[in-house]
Amino acid sequence: MTLLTQTKKKSAAKRASRSGEKGLTAGAAFVLMAVVSLITLFPLLWLFSSSLKDISQIFVNPPIWLPTTLHWENFTELFVNRKFGIITWNSLLLSTTMTITALLFCSLAGFAFAKYRFRGKDILFVFVLASLMIPHEATMVPLFIIYKNLHLIDNIWGVILPDLANAFGIFFMRQYCSSIPDEMMEAARIDGCSEIGMFRRIILPNLKSAFAALGIILFVKQWNNFLWPSVILRSQEHMTLSVALKALEDSNNTPYHLIMAGSVVSVLPLLIIVLIFQRQLISGMIDGAIKG
Repeated sequence: MTLLTQTKKKSAAKRASRSGEKGLTAGAAFVLMAVVSLITLFPLLWLFSSSLKDISQIFVNPPIWLPTTLHWENFTELFVNRKFGIITWNSLLLSTTMTITALLFCSLAGFAFAKYRFRGKDILFVFVLASLMIPHEATMVPLFIIYKNLHLIDNIWGVILPDLANAFGIFFMRQYCSSIPDEMMEAARIDGCSEIGMFRRIILPNLKSAFAALGIILFVKQWNNFLWPSVILRSQEHMTLSVALKALEDSNNTPYHLIMAGSVVSVLPLLIIVLIFQRQLISGMIDGAIKG
């Protein structure tokens, strides 16, 4: 009995020691993640702080971490005198329209590459993937000439059209569609379902996580897009936020307080979207990696 009791005591001591080690490791990991998070969030916190400062307080030394007076007039100047209300609406409309239409085209193309057999399919898919290696800057001149002839300069569709058949989106959707059993499609055809009806009733419901993940990626990409909109869009009424922020710069007197406030307007919607849909984004990316 004495030996059994001692053995039990030793086992309990070992479990307590292991539990203590795990708790210490978890605590150290939590502290490390907190420090890294603060370092990562510091530029964002500085951006929000500087957006409410007077321009004279932004670059002082030692730095002013929190403004003594909140200058909300920075945002008033943007939305009243600089027309940032219309500009923000332009970015929202453009990004939303592009995301919805691109999801439709990418899902259709991905479905075709995954489930249909036709001559030259593999070669065509290789060309689609190869287009990912071509830098966008290399296609800007021919695209500009084409859109000029189509009278799409200073038009929202001139920004949307180049990314409708997104090569990454097609590949992403193809990986998801490949995991859908062919038996479900055959059963739908036997029941007299058309190809469009089968896509709408069978394929689309199985692509919800893919739509969520790819939709966020496409929306953020288009929202932050600068180069192509700056080439196509000319008038202030059609500008996007990224282009309008660049237009605020002045070689002699750059209004950094307005640029900071405009950057907050540009960043805030993305933060809200990612915070709301982060679970769908992570789930969609993980599912895509597993199914791929």
